[in-house]
Amino acid sequence: MDELKQEVPAFGPVLRKFRIERGLSQEELGARLGYNSSGYVSRLELGEKKPSVELLWAIARALQVKPHELLLAMEEEEGKAPPEE
Repeated sequence: MDELKQEVPAFGPVLRKFRIERGLSQEELGARLGYNSSGYVSRLELGEKKPSVELLWAIARALQVKPHELLLAMEEEEGKAPPEE
């Protein structure tokens, strides 16, 4: 079972990239997701929070992308990281 456990790629940089590409502020994205402030979006972008599957789906709808586009971008972002020694 341990061999199946892997570190999940970072979601924060991907969320930030997609949000900025769409010209949205953290406050605007937060409002689309039903939050009263930018705090939760900020914590997601900083990696302090990880989205549930349901939230990932809602984020994709709010950004007008398909959920798999976010996941593919996460894989691509993971490939950019320098190898750990």
